[in-house]
Amino acid sequence: MKSPILQIRDTSFSYDRETVLHSVSMDIQPGEFVGVIGPNGSGKSTLLKLLGGVLTTDPGKLFFREKDYKDYHRKQMARSITWIPQDHSMAFPFKVSEIVLMGRHPYLSAFTFEGDEDIEIARNAMERTQVLQFAQRGFNEISGGEKQRVVIAGAITQEPEVMILDEPTSALDIKYQIQILNILQQLNKDEQVTVVLAMHDLHLASKFCDRLVLLDQGKIFQDGRPEDVLKKENIEEVYGVKVHLIKDHDGDIMISPDTICTP
Repeated sequence: MKSPILQIRDTSFSYDRETVLHSVSMDIQPGEFVGVIGPNGSGKSTLLKLLGGVLTTDPGKLFFREKDYKDYHRKQMARSITWIPQDHSMAFPFKVSEIVLMGRHPYLSAFTFEGDEDIEIARNAMERTQVLQFAQRGFNEISGGEKQRVVIAGAITQEPEVMILDEPTSALDIKYQIQILNILQQLNKDEQVTVVLAMHDLHLASKFCDRLVLLDQGKIFQDGRPEDVLKKENIEEVYGVKVHLIKDHDGDIMISPDTICTP
């Protein structure tokens, strides 16, 4: 068994005295594709913000490659772990190419500019995510799905070991959802990038993730393979709905909409 790439140990977190995570512990292995699922308010975003270094907690709670987060310099962490939030609004009129090239900042000093190698890395990332044709367009001029691919291109340019994404397919139509997840799956399979993301769509979670972590009221309710987590009794208890589960032709779990009813 390899050493975990990420560890969170007995961690709780509160906003204004309201506890949203309760004594959460979890190990993530290198190269895993982990989906964090659960109802709204279950603590998904908070957990991912902690893993992404956006939120901080006490020493001895979060580890990257068995070393405390607090022992890493910010630039060191930025080279290893990239955080992609839900909201990608930009106040300034950056071009797509400028957004992607920002992924090289952790490798530059305060007084250096991007070189040919940085530009080539960014170009390759844009080709990989199929956004090179938008390179000279304003970021705020493109669609939501295109923006998401641009942000992922920036993350690829960062060359991280771990990508943490908060609901990257939220509010996108099914075409863009599949595009985004295919890009992430390719990075995971081809380059062994560890992917941890929050998801709402349980069918897509079953299809793309090799491990699911089901949260309920700030606690880990179930953690394991999709077929072990997405069981009728688990979904009914955590989501508060009566469901009938079926499998598609690939064996991935689906919930038929016409079979859902409230208890």
